[in-house]
Amino acid sequence: MIDKVVILAAGLGNRIARATSTPKPFLTLDGSGEGETFVGWHIRQFAARGVKQIYVVGNQVTVKLPVPQPEGCTVTRVLNPTEDINTSGSGHSAWFAWQQEPAILDGRSRVVLMDADILYEPAVLDHLDAPARSSKTLVCAEYRESQEEVMVFGEGHLAKMHGKGLLGTSLVGGLTCVGEATGMLLWEPQDHARLREATDWCMRYSTAKVKSEHEDITQRMMLSGEVIATGFRDLLFMECDTPDEYAHLTSAFYPAVRARG
Repeated sequence: MIDKVVILAAGLGNRIARATSTPKPFLTLDGSGEGETFVGWHIRQFAARGVKQIYVVGNQVTVKLPVPQPEGCTVTRVLNPTEDINTSGSGHSAWFAWQQEPAILDGRSRVVLMDADILYEPAVLDHLDAPARSSKTLVCAEYRESQEEVMVFGEGHLAKMHGKGLLGTSLVGGLTCVGEATGMLLWEPQDHARLREATDWCMRYSTAKVKSEHEDITQRMMLSGEVIATGFRDLLFMECDTPDEYAHLTSAFYPAVRARG
């Protein structure tokens, strides 16, 4: 079973912010302003699966917003204290999460790291927490030919590279596109020390430094041969980045997810 979940909710979602003053992770899924939020959905879904420890990483704005506290599950807020929100990426937020005491990456727990701005039907999580010997990146095997989404490329089940704009380029060599990244990763205990090292490296030496996204950290782990790609089909999954996508999510996608239970 999954032991801990870290939800990266420090982004404001500037593209959607033009249409609303609410930070994207705390937008309601039905558009009402009073219903379930992205963050709330994740907390309730993982708590229902028996996860006991959930961490929500927020900036100085989002860390103050209310989150559900399901019975039997401890939800802890983690502050990414960067004063200029625009200079901090999700990799930076992950780095602050790994500094928590007691340690999240303790070498014993199965730890999920995930973006907040996604919606999925609960059955998707069956593929995330299925037993495996290696850490995994969860991918949607049904994808659009898009240069705007993060695609995962690999050899068999082993993920070797991911990123935007790589489809149809020589940069991926003979690798196969195995799907669109969902922004959900499961880190097995044996990889915790290396993951901490990869995070530290990205924060100190990578070109983007504090602007690094958690995908930059995952790429370092892929280069070390630590990550497999696990895909799903015929299940509902959506990432939300723009006002148009949010309108579709509230009017059609969220009702479809709820209809599937």
